[in-house]
Amino acid sequence: MQRPNGGQAIVLGIILILVGVGYILFEIIPRWFFMIDVARYGWPVFVIVPGLVLIGVGASKQEVAALCIPGAVMTVAGLVLFFQNVFDLFATWSYAWTLVVPGSVGIGMWLQGLATDEAGFRANGLRTLGSGFILFLLTAVLFEGVFHVSGRDFGFLGRVLFPILIIVVGIVVMARRQMPASR
Repeated sequence: MQRPNGGQAIVLGIILILVGVGYILFEIIPRWFFMIDVARYGWPVFVIVPGLVLIGVGASKQEVAALCIPGAVMTVAGLVLFFQNVFDLFATWSYAWTLVVPGSVGIGMWLQGLATDEAGFRANGLRTLGSGFILFLLTAVLFEGVFHVSGRDFGFLGRVLFPILIIVVGIVVMARRQMPASR
């Protein structure tokens, strides 16, 4: 019987320790102490943790570094779900998907580039992440500012600051296009 690689064993050990500690805390500390309904608000953890595991495994071994991409997608999807669940903003999926794809794909590509020490992956990952962020801003302004999908009024922030932020991003994108590419 062969022993697992050092990096994989460490990741697996950390995961098992965290699961065990979480289980003990959940059983020992009375639920009223948390003052929140863990079952209602904590379920996205079951999406986030497997994503983090994939990132950890992908980052620890070059041969499986591509696991960083699905890991990042799962983790970001879980974080978006957590945010939406806590604030009851599921209508934001009409534009929050842009954080998951292409945004988190860019994060995964960047992490894969770090794990494999490939500058091309890192650069493409950052570009993809930037595209996802810009797409998120544009669709958020459209769906919240025009259609009000979440039913919330963001007041001054929604009417003025979001559009100003989009204008600034547009200026930065145009200014970067005019700069010579660095090698």
